[in-house]
Amino acid sequence: MNRKDIKRKSHQECSGKAGGRGRSRQARRHKTCPTPREISKVMASMNLGVLSESSCSEDELLEECIRCFDSAGSLRRGDHILKMVLTMHSWVLPSSELAARLLTSYQKAAKDAQELRQLQICYLVRYWLTHHHEAVHQEPQLEAVISRFWTTVAQEGNMAQRSLGDASSLLSPGGPGPPPPMSSPGLGKKRKVSLLFDHLETEELAQHLTYLEFRSFQAITGSVRGCPALEGSVGLSNSVSRWVQVMVLSRPGPAQRAQVLDKFIRVAQRLHQLQNFNTLMAVTGGLCHSAISRLKDSHVHLSPDSTKALLELTELLSSHNNYAHYRRTWAGCTGFRLPVLGVHLKDLVSLYEAHPDRLPDGRLHLPKLNSLYLRLQELMALQGQHPPCSANEDLLHLLTLSLDLFYTEDEIYELSYAREPRCPKSLPP
Repeated sequence: MNRKDIKRKSHQECSGKAGGRGRSRQARRHKTCPTPREISKVMASMNLGVLSESSCSEDELLEECIRCFDSAGSLRRGDHILKMVLTMHSWVLPSSELAARLLTSYQKAAKDAQELRQLQICYLVRYWLTHHHEAVHQEPQLEAVISRFWTTVAQEGNMAQRSLGDASSLLSPGGPGPPPPMSSPGLGKKRKVSLLFDHLETEELAQHLTYLEFRSFQAITGSVRGCPALEGSVGLSNSVSRWVQVMVLSRPGPAQRAQVLDKFIRVAQRLHQLQNFNTLMAVTGGLCHSAISRLKDSHVHLSPDSTKALLELTELLSSHNNYAHYRRTWAGCTGFRLPVLGVHLKDLVSLYEAHPDRLPDGRLHLPKLNSLYLRLQELMALQGQHPPCSANEDLLHLLTLSLDLFYTEDEIYELSYAREPRCPKSLPP
């Protein structure tokens, strides 16, 4: 064996030893340092308390909610289970059926003279109506069952129980209702382009769009299933995107269209600074719509800085690798922020589809409900924020009217081709 072979063999042995040490170190580290996903899974299980098993029946889940209250109406332990059930039950059980089960439980307790249990059920129903009053008005059958429940309490309950059933105050939500969802007017409505765009500076426009977005986001309640406010939020995003397209195409000349493009790019940059990612997605989507991106004569007039800024925003919101760039940016955000709602709802749907609602024995898959609830809570926690800017109600009203334009996809393309016709194909000689 020559000198080179000895040196090569010694190097391989050293590499093998080092590799072995590296693998054993990784194995030990894996055992002692759980991943964030493993930590979240354990924390979710701990939050379930006595229901930390993988499944339970509806009656067992309901029983835990009833036992959450003591004779004074105070919570005996944490309210995680209670909030999870009242928020997520509609994914597996209609609200009217849940209320009917509570009514049956109350009637049985009254028959057995279990006054404490009757009182606990009344506290549970009152808590439900106080914290989730919007559910009653979204499901007419539920309101009927709740009315029957309090009628039964008035007939069979004692004074303490009857005092909790002031239906007139419980069935009518307090405070102002959510803003009306964006609607699409009929074909007969006069089509007009807002003058508001020309009169508002970039900063004002971004701030008022952010305030409008936050108000729409704040109106989303409950488990988001069948939520009219969620449909309104989606409608708002679509309206903003369509408004951007119409504003660009409303200008007759390429240089004028470029000025509108440039202003919307600056609005998008300000939305990024405000961390309003949902409206940023709508504005960027409008700017990158094929009916706008094909306007080559208009884009020629954009400055290199504007073109670069639009490219950076497009990359930020790209769907590549499951919106990896946006997710990294979102994870590093602090303070006021509004998420791209579609991305996070897509995560909810993926989680919902990944596991069955019930196990083969028919029992509820509790960890799935809890995981969905935790994801929703991350979004709902953002509703308690305070916008970093103020807004003028008159301007908000005018902006809402401006967004209420009705153009079909075909009409947008017709207007685009009218502004910049297709290049005619060269004729053969």
